[in-house]
Amino acid sequence: MGGILSPFGDIDMLDELRDQWTHESKDLERTYLIRTLQGISHQKSIRMTFLSGDVSCCGAGLVHDPSHPSDHKTMYQLIASSIVNVPPPTYILKLLHSNKPLYIPANGHRSTPSQPTDTKEDMMEIFQTEPDGRPRELKRLMGRRNYVAIVSYDPEVVQGTYGRTDMGLGGGRLSLAVDFMVQGEGGYGGGVSKYGPVVVPSLEFGR
Repeated sequence: MGGILSPFGDIDMLDELRDQWTHESKDLERTYLIRTLQGISHQKSIRMTFLSGDVSCCGAGLVHDPSHPSDHKTMYQLIASSIVNVPPPTYILKLLHSNKPLYIPANGHRSTPSQPTDTKEDMMEIFQTEPDGRPRELKRLMGRRNYVAIVSYDPEVVQGTYGRTDMGLGGGRLSLAVDFMVQGEGGYGGGVSKYGPVVVPSLEFGR
């Protein structure tokens, strides 16, 4: 029964689904967390970003207001894995890719997928190809060993890809550039492929 049952005797897929922060058991708690952080982001003019670990895959998501993509409601989630963890079965990744659009309701209310609000949850399609160049069907999550490399930079200073980096001359509002480093075939000898960058922009004052 290895790979089917968890160490606690439950069906392993159900255990994976309960771990998602979109699971119904976490609905009200997730809404409270996101709405609270949006309020802090607005008050302090700082961009909120989640750096989270997953035992089996990597990806990038965001919650945002599609009509105001740069305001305080936009928060990024960067998902990486412990390098030694084994990737999940393909059927789990397919299940996660088939999620319907999700919206964040007002505090104290449960999510209703068919009811749009001012905050939508999305996953970014950053994995267009496999590490060996083959096109991918599932572009939101990559089920391979991985890690993320994160660099902060001042957009007013950086020119081109590798330009000036004298941080004393910029505006002081730092953005993040995030690359996902994914292991190829053949274990440690298979090389590493870079996906990205995912750019997390700084938040302008008062937005």
